[in-house]
Amino acid sequence: MARRKPRKGQTTADTSEQPPPDLWERLPAAAQHAICIAALAAVSIVFFSAIHFGGKGLVPSDTVSWRATAESVLQYERETGEYALWATNLFSGMPAFMLSYDVAVPQADVILRAARKVLWPSSHLITLFAGMYLLVFYLTRNRLAGLISALIFGLTTYMPVILAAGHNSKFITLALAPWVLLAFAHALRKPGLASSLLFAVALALNLRAGHFQISYYVLFVAALWWAAEGIAAYREDRFADFWQATGMLFVGGLLAGLMVAQPYLAQFEHKAFTIRGASPGGGEGGLAWDYAMGWSQGAAELLTLVIADAFGGSEAYWGPKTFTGGPHYLTGLAVLLAVYGSLRGSPVPSRALGVAGVLMALFSLGENFAVLNRLMFEFFPLFGAFRVPETWLVAVALVVAVLAGIGIDAIPRLERTGPLLKSKLVVGHLALVGLVAVLLLGGSAILDFEKEGEAARISQQIASSNNVPATDPRVAQATESVIAELKSERQEKFADDALRTLLFLVLAGAAFLLFRGGRIGGNALHAAVAVLLLIDLWGVDRRYLNEDRMVVSPNLERAIPRYPFDEFILDRRADADRFRVLSLEGAPSSTARPSYYHESISGYHGAKLRVYQDFLDNLFITPEGRLNTAVLRMLNTRYVVSRSPIPDATLAYTDEQTGLSVYELRDPLPRVYFVDSTVIAQAPEDAWELLNSRSFDPSRYAIVESEPGPAAASSDSLHTASAAVVDYSPRRITIEASTDRDRLLVVSEIFYPAGWYATLDGQPTEIVRVNYMLRGVVVPAGRHEVRMEFDPWGHRVGVRIAGISTALVYGLLLLLGLLRIRERYSRRETAAADPED
Repeated sequence: MARRKPRKGQTTADTSEQPPPDLWERLPAAAQHAICIAALAAVSIVFFSAIHFGGKGLVPSDTVSWRATAESVLQYERETGEYALWATNLFSGMPAFMLSYDVAVPQADVILRAARKVLWPSSHLITLFAGMYLLVFYLTRNRLAGLISALIFGLTTYMPVILAAGHNSKFITLALAPWVLLAFAHALRKPGLASSLLFAVALALNLRAGHFQISYYVLFVAALWWAAEGIAAYREDRFADFWQATGMLFVGGLLAGLMVAQPYLAQFEHKAFTIRGASPGGGEGGLAWDYAMGWSQGAAELLTLVIADAFGGSEAYWGPKTFTGGPHYLTGLAVLLAVYGSLRGSPVPSRALGVAGVLMALFSLGENFAVLNRLMFEFFPLFGAFRVPETWLVAVALVVAVLAGIGIDAIPRLERTGPLLKSKLVVGHLALVGLVAVLLLGGSAILDFEKEGEAARISQQIASSNNVPATDPRVAQATESVIAELKSERQEKFADDALRTLLFLVLAGAAFLLFRGGRIGGNALHAAVAVLLLIDLWGVDRRYLNEDRMVVSPNLERAIPRYPFDEFILDRRADADRFRVLSLEGAPSSTARPSYYHESISGYHGAKLRVYQDFLDNLFITPEGRLNTAVLRMLNTRYVVSRSPIPDATLAYTDEQTGLSVYELRDPLPRVYFVDSTVIAQAPEDAWELLNSRSFDPSRYAIVESEPGPAAASSDSLHTASAAVVDYSPRRITIEASTDRDRLLVVSEIFYPAGWYATLDGQPTEIVRVNYMLRGVVVPAGRHEVRMEFDPWGHRVGVRIAGISTALVYGLLLLLGLLRIRERYSRRETAAADPED
């Protein structure tokens, strides 16, 4: 631990009698760094030893769902080496920007991408460890404090939970988060071109990881930190330095934005047409409050930060959310150190990080703290663009980890002498021990251990399974018995983990008393705290990521079930023109599996096109409650997989294995076809009314927003018109069409104006919005070639901007590095020539 001058306000008595250097302090600085990084790497390798050495791996459900939805994109890219950009196999087609859209311009993360292929997930956990270690070392110059902070953030229970769930992009973004704050802190302390460029590189890598919600949280922490620096600069009359640093950060942020123009320009362009950027009917909007606030953390549920299974963990979860993958457990010791660090560390950034931690904990409550979150949702930039407020807690974990490092660093300097009961650390420790003890002894009187509405659901289940009315007295008795048993199990789990937290707090207190008594030094105290945190976090983490959750020789494709009814449909694909499939094995918007095998009108994605969500909400089932088979026919649907009979369809196959049947719709329309007339409906609601009417016949007329042309709007026989798809891919569709007069050609592909362009015999032509959700082109008399190409501006321009700015930033860093080397070399030559200088 490095020797430091007394801080402002610190008496010389604190530093006048220093014990002799211990073994750790006698090691060279480079050796200390190497030992800390090696220890962290070993923790990661051992934690994931079953993956690295046991031939096992994770096949998370969310990753399997992603693999199914991305199949058409990945297949096209394998076959052509070209970005697909458009996915053909879910929701009748949608942009692939939020599905599988890799970065086109190489940056420093190519190293991590290569490491991921051979060392996942340790490749990124070690990156996270190293980033947090260096960040806290940079702030404290204390290597063991950096080690402790790295363990807290890297092993917070949220990390194994998201890995087990398959939220890989979130994990990768979190792994790079400390590096962003490290570059940010360096730019604040030493503003200049080099620090600005390093901030640009770190931020760009974080943004390229693919989870903007996490990047937004990290930037929110940085913004509060920056504000605190500004206040301090104003008070200390050093505003010039602050504004210089601010300017360099602005330049770095701007360069980072340019470096991620691809993928973000295309994604931003796409967002305006999704449920995250458009309201029902296609107007400007975004996520609805109720949808965005799903998975709000319960206020009492914040106890899980210090008592892991306070709300039952995952399987026995009884909190306010629908379900959870696990708690955001940080340990009571980490929270105690963080509070101490926010009070005893340097005013900046300790106070800023403390405020950030409290604010973000309140943000995690979502609808449970609407007085703040409704205001933020309505007025704060991008706050309302994200779902699952609970996710804010991972940013709280980031802040707690940094503050805990600052806190543990302060203990040897501030807590060696003085009255024991006047120590802020001791008071905080006793308060936390007392709180946990009260909860342990009186938890049943404070928490009810019953999920809201649980009794009513259990009562209904018991009544249904026994074929008796819910009012039967026996149902109430049985329900009461079940609830009592559930409460007993939950109380037991709560008590076990409360006792566990109490034990670790007592052990930490004992280590501190040994330090105060001079029995151990500051480095030994740090080592003891590191070991306690490792054991505590490791034990809870293993509940959510262990060998039972892993499989031998993991393979995502084999994890996607293939049923006999899939074989039946696939066998008919070669004998027919292109067709789509509707699978009702689950809800149409939450069924990912069929997208792996079929061009599906169902699917799963959190950023569906608004036009398709409108279909699901307003057209899939008519106001009378019937399945809208006319619209299904319009969408080129040939087969419907269902447990119940489908109107206007014939039974084609029964799958005894699954109990599902395949129904073939009567007269499904082809992928392209002519209509003989049009009907105008300018408002979305008017179009929906026509599409829901029993008289709607998509083969005879089309609904348009404005007149496509007099000849195309007339009505006569279609015997002299024909159209066929001669080439089809995610980015190009070629159609041969023949007609005796101007007609409207309907293309059963989802209308998406931000990138699809049409040509008629090589000349640009307009794509008309047809039947609210499809595309159309007016074709004049004669034989013609109609071609549609997907070439979105955001992708095209984004790649160029990202390429130029990346070359500029990395080129300047290389130049500055060479100049620095040359300067050092010149100094050495000068010193060698004049040794007396």
